[in-house]
Amino acid sequence: MRKFATTLLAFLFLLAGCMTHKNVQTQQLTEFKKKVRSEHKEFKDLKIQMAPTQVAFNYRLNRKSDREADKEIFLKTKALILSQEFQQTAIEESYFKNYAKDDRRYPDMIIRFYGTQKDKADYQYTSDYYGPGVEGATDRPIDGYKTWYFDDLKSMGVPVTP
Repeated sequence: MRKFATTLLAFLFLLAGCMTHKNVQTQQLTEFKKKVRSEHKEFKDLKIQMAPTQVAFNYRLNRKSDREADKEIFLKTKALILSQEFQQTAIEESYFKNYAKDDRRYPDMIIRFYGTQKDKADYQYTSDYYGPGVEGATDRPIDGYKTWYFDDLKSMGVPVTP
């Protein structure tokens, strides 16, 4: 029994180590955060984090979330993600330095909005660098984060119309 408990503890430690998030820090993102906070007083905090398969923008609000009211910040964040500078500094120089060194698989992008519930997002927008197709297929088209989906975290995500 003791050997089982030790093995289980080691496995959980290993699993937790693989799931840790790292903060993404670049000059562009620092300026973006300052701009967002000055223009949108309802945002309490913005954490930009990367993990093995994703980069997430986690917006924490000091009010109840509202998809229509928060659309402007989604569009600003989407424009940031599509910028050449973000692709170079956040993805090429930061993300690939920490993850996907060998296969250079681009991360999924997530823009999450947290309302009054501290640990549970109210909704999120997601995008993938790759277009539709089978994961890992060599002929899979590149979308480059142009297609986005809205996900209320209760049902399937729906495409966001431009």
